[in-house]
Amino acid sequence: MTELQRDTLAYAVVAAASVCLLVWIIPAHTPEYPGYGVPASLLPDIAAGFMLALSLLGLGRAALTRRRNNASGEGAQTTVRWRHLACFLIPCALLMPAMSWFGFLPAGIAFMVVIQLCCGQRRWLPMTLVAVVPVLSVYAIMRFGLGVPMP
Repeated sequence: MTELQRDTLAYAVVAAASVCLLVWIIPAHTPEYPGYGVPASLLPDIAAGFMLALSLLGLGRAALTRRRNNASGEGAQTTVRWRHLACFLIPCALLMPAMSWFGFLPAGIAFMVVIQLCCGQRRWLPMTLVAVVPVLSVYAIMRFGLGVPMP
Protein backbone atom coordinates (compact mmCIF):
# COMPACT_ATOMS: atom_id res chain seq x y z
CA MET A 1 0.00 0.00 0.00
CA THR A 2 1.47 3.35 -0.98
CA GLU A 3 1.42 6.38 1.27
CA LEU A 4 -1.08 8.06 -1.03
CA GLN A 5 -3.41 5.06 -0.90
CA ARG A 6 -3.12 4.92 2.89
CA ASP A 7 -3.88 8.62 3.23
CA THR A 8 -6.83 8.40 0.85
CA LEU A 9 -8.25 5.44 2.76
CA ALA A 10 -7.79 7.21 6.11
CA TYR A 11 -9.44 10.41 4.87
CA ALA A 12 -12.34 8.45 3.41
CA VAL A 13 -12.88 6.53 6.67
CA VAL A 14 -12.80 9.75 8.71
CA ALA A 15 -15.23 11.43 6.30
CA ALA A 16 -17.62 8.46 6.47
CA ALA A 17 -17.38 8.36 10.27
CA SER A 18 -18.03 12.11 10.46
CA VAL A 19 -21.12 11.85 8.28
CA CYS A 20 -22.32 8.93 10.42
CA LEU A 21 -21.75 11.00 13.56
CA LEU A 22 -23.58 14.04 12.19
CA VAL A 23 -26.52 12.17 10.71
CA TRP A 24 -27.16 9.36 13.16
CA ILE A 25 -25.00 8.93 16.27
CA ILE A 26 -25.01 12.46 17.72
CA PRO A 27 -28.76 13.10 17.22
CA ALA A 28 -29.65 9.66 18.57
CA HIS A 29 -27.48 9.75 21.68
CA THR A 30 -27.59 13.32 22.95
CA PRO A 31 -30.15 14.35 25.56
CA GLU A 32 -32.92 16.71 24.61
CA TYR A 33 -32.18 20.44 24.84
CA PRO A 34 -33.14 21.51 28.39
CA GLY A 35 -33.85 25.13 27.43
CA TYR A 36 -30.84 26.76 29.10
CA GLY A 37 -27.20 27.03 28.12
CA VAL A 38 -26.43 25.38 24.82
CA PRO A 39 -27.65 22.05 23.48
CA ALA A 40 -25.55 19.04 24.45
CA SER A 41 -25.02 18.27 20.78
CA LEU A 42 -23.26 21.57 20.03
CA LEU A 43 -19.66 20.54 20.73
CA PRO A 44 -19.95 17.07 19.11
CA ASP A 45 -21.57 18.64 16.03
CA ILE A 46 -18.77 21.20 15.74
CA ALA A 47 -16.07 18.55 16.21
CA ALA A 48 -17.66 16.20 13.66
CA GLY A 49 -18.09 19.10 11.23
CA PHE A 50 -14.40 20.01 11.54
CA MET A 51 -13.44 16.36 11.06
CA LEU A 52 -15.58 16.17 7.94
CA ALA A 53 -14.25 19.42 6.50
CA LEU A 54 -10.61 18.50 7.12
CA SER A 55 -11.02 14.98 5.74
CA LEU A 56 -12.66 16.36 2.59
CA LEU A 57 -9.75 18.78 2.21
CA GLY A 58 -7.37 15.85 2.65
CA LEU A 59 -9.25 13.84 0.03
CA GLY A 60 -9.03 16.75 -2.37
CA ARG A 61 -5.31 17.12 -1.71
CA ALA A 62 -4.80 13.37 -2.22
CA ALA A 63 -6.72 13.52 -5.49
CA LEU A 64 -4.56 16.38 -6.73
CA THR A 65 -1.40 14.52 -5.68
CA ARG A 66 -2.57 11.36 -7.43
CA ARG A 67 -3.31 13.35 -10.56
CA ARG A 68 0.10 15.01 -10.45
CA ASN A 69 1.87 11.67 -9.81
CA ASN A 70 0.03 10.01 -12.69
CA ALA A 71 1.08 12.81 -15.01
CA SER A 72 4.73 12.60 -13.95
CA GLY A 73 4.88 8.80 -13.51
CA GLU A 74 5.83 8.89 -9.82
CA GLY A 75 4.55 6.66 -7.04
CA ALA A 76 6.66 5.84 -4.00
CA GLN A 77 5.97 2.73 -1.93
CA THR A 78 6.02 3.15 1.83
CA THR A 79 5.20 0.72 4.59
CA VAL A 80 2.51 1.28 7.15
CA ARG A 81 3.79 1.21 10.73
CA TRP A 82 0.96 -0.73 12.32
CA ARG A 83 2.39 -0.62 15.86
CA HIS A 84 2.62 3.17 15.74
CA LEU A 85 -0.92 3.38 14.39
CA ALA A 86 -2.21 1.08 17.14
CA CYS A 87 -0.50 3.26 19.77
CA PHE A 88 -2.86 6.05 18.73
CA LEU A 89 -6.03 4.15 17.88
CA ILE A 90 -6.25 2.04 21.05
CA PRO A 91 -6.22 5.03 23.46
CA CYS A 92 -8.71 6.84 21.21
CA ALA A 93 -11.04 3.84 21.27
CA LEU A 94 -10.76 3.58 25.07
CA LEU A 95 -11.32 7.28 25.75
CA MET A 96 -15.14 7.30 25.78
CA PRO A 97 -15.53 4.18 27.95
CA ALA A 98 -12.91 5.61 30.33
CA MET A 99 -14.88 8.87 30.55
CA SER A 100 -18.03 7.00 31.50
CA TRP A 101 -16.19 4.90 34.11
CA PHE A 102 -13.84 7.47 35.67
CA GLY A 103 -15.14 10.88 34.56
CA PHE A 104 -13.95 13.53 32.13
CA LEU A 105 -11.00 14.92 34.07
CA PRO A 106 -9.10 11.71 34.95
CA ALA A 107 -9.81 10.07 31.59
CA GLY A 108 -8.86 13.20 29.63
CA ILE A 109 -5.62 13.72 31.52
CA ALA A 110 -4.67 10.03 31.22
CA PHE A 111 -5.47 10.10 27.49
CA MET A 112 -3.26 13.14 26.92
CA VAL A 113 -0.38 11.55 28.87
CA VAL A 114 -0.63 8.28 26.92
CA ILE A 115 -0.68 10.07 23.56
CA GLN A 116 2.35 12.13 24.55
CA LEU A 117 4.20 8.99 25.62
CA CYS A 118 3.39 7.44 22.22
CA CYS A 119 4.82 10.55 20.54
CA GLY A 120 8.05 10.27 22.50
CA GLN A 121 7.61 12.97 25.15
CA ARG A 122 9.53 12.00 28.27
CA ARG A 123 9.96 15.30 30.14
CA TRP A 124 7.49 15.47 33.01
CA LEU A 125 6.87 19.24 33.10
CA PRO A 126 5.73 19.71 29.47
CA MET A 127 3.83 16.44 29.66
CA THR A 128 1.99 17.57 32.80
CA LEU A 129 1.19 21.02 31.42
CA VAL A 130 -0.03 19.69 28.07
CA ALA A 131 -2.12 17.03 29.81
CA VAL A 132 -3.68 19.15 32.54
CA VAL A 133 -4.16 22.67 31.12
CA PRO A 134 -6.22 21.80 27.99
CA VAL A 135 -8.40 19.29 29.84
CA LEU A 136 -9.15 21.72 32.67
CA SER A 137 -9.76 24.52 30.14
CA VAL A 138 -12.24 22.45 28.13
CA TYR A 139 -13.96 21.34 31.33
CA ALA A 140 -14.25 24.92 32.61
CA ILE A 141 -15.50 26.27 29.28
CA MET A 142 -18.06 23.50 28.81
CA ARG A 143 -19.26 23.31 32.41
CA PHE A 144 -19.20 26.92 33.54
CA GLY A 145 -19.09 28.93 30.32
CA LEU A 146 -21.60 27.00 28.20
CA GLY A 147 -23.51 25.23 30.96
CA VAL A 148 -23.10 21.77 29.46
CA PRO A 149 -23.05 18.99 32.07
CA MET A 150 -19.80 17.02 31.90
CA PRO A 151 -19.30 13.42 33.04
